[in-house]
Amino acid sequence: MESNPFLISGYISPEYFCDRQAETESVTEALLNRCHLTIFSPRRIGKTGLIRHVFYLGLKNNSFIPVYSDIMATTSLQELVETLGKAVFKAVARNETALKKILKKLSSLRPKISIDELTGSPYVTFSVDNEQEAVDSLEIIFNYFDTQNTHFVLAIDEFQQITDYPEKNVEAVMRSFIRQSGKVTVLFSGSRKHIMTAIFSNPERPFYNSTQILEIGKITSESYSAFIEEKFSSPSRSITSDAIMLILKITTLHTFYVQFLCNRLYGSFRKVDVSQVKQMLVKIINENEPVYGGYIDLITPLQFKVLRAIAVNNGIKNPTSSEFLDNYNLGAASSVSLAVKSLEEKGFISADDKVYNMNDMFFRQWLIYKAG
Repeated sequence: MESNPFLISGYISPEYFCDRQAETESVTEALLNRCHLTIFSPRRIGKTGLIRHVFYLGLKNNSFIPVYSDIMATTSLQELVETLGKAVFKAVARNETALKKILKKLSSLRPKISIDELTGSPYVTFSVDNEQEAVDSLEIIFNYFDTQNTHFVLAIDEFQQITDYPEKNVEAVMRSFIRQSGKVTVLFSGSRKHIMTAIFSNPERPFYNSTQILEIGKITSESYSAFIEEKFSSPSRSITSDAIMLILKITTLHTFYVQFLCNRLYGSFRKVDVSQVKQMLVKIINENEPVYGGYIDLITPLQFKVLRAIAVNNGIKNPTSSEFLDNYNLGAASSVSLAVKSLEEKGFISADDKVYNMNDMFFRQWLIYKAG
């Protein structure tokens, strides 16, 4: 069966990865020079894919041992340590000898080996009971790095999550162990720019000026056009240039949405033109209508009006301007300002280059569709 070249999760190889050559070189250079690095970008732009790509190349070239951890789902220092422990285990336990060594080193985290019923592969869970035990276990993890005769790169994805932990000293604890370690380079990444900037650029916080900073933007339309055309180029497949342009317009070059829409088109049609793109878009937003209806239940009527106006305009630079308020009958500027703040906190919108826009491109298309 022909594999779909448009991945919507995970990473396979450079063949399925679009561009990011300059960013790949910048990240790789920093890591090889053992410079801690902070990457941030809006959600679904492709920062995690970039990290996976750099890690694939680093492992292939024997440049370093990559350790990837996503802490989005963690809610405390204990859960952070458990997640890091599992990430280290997965990265280094490649054979029975390595398995025994890592389990011995991390024995205080009370590892438990189980077998995944679906894949048949072993996986490990760790247990940390309280804050002091978490700090002690974190020290053990970084001590493990330092006892190995190799260079580790530890990626902590969605690092801004630590600011929601109940413990108030997590940044200081993490910074202390990272500063002391000589065998691990840390790559921090996050999708909430204002929080990540505060962590690493505020002189009063522990991580101030401790890393190189790299902001990831969208892949260019030229690069994505060439990528899409190449993947659809075969004796049995084709896509028109107008269809590609419409895909990029709908998704506004957000990596996830480009990949998702192309994935669905590739799986449904041999030859793609504008009509197939429109047909698939309607299908996608209809499939997700129950989800979008749930979104509406989470916001107030005013917030919905503001969100729909932002969607229709494909972004707003000044949502409290008299012109914007009058055009959409939004009422007082102060109320709209609070609505915008709430929508941003709930993750529906974000500001990029001082322009507020929606984070979910298909939800945006649904709002436009419903607005007529």
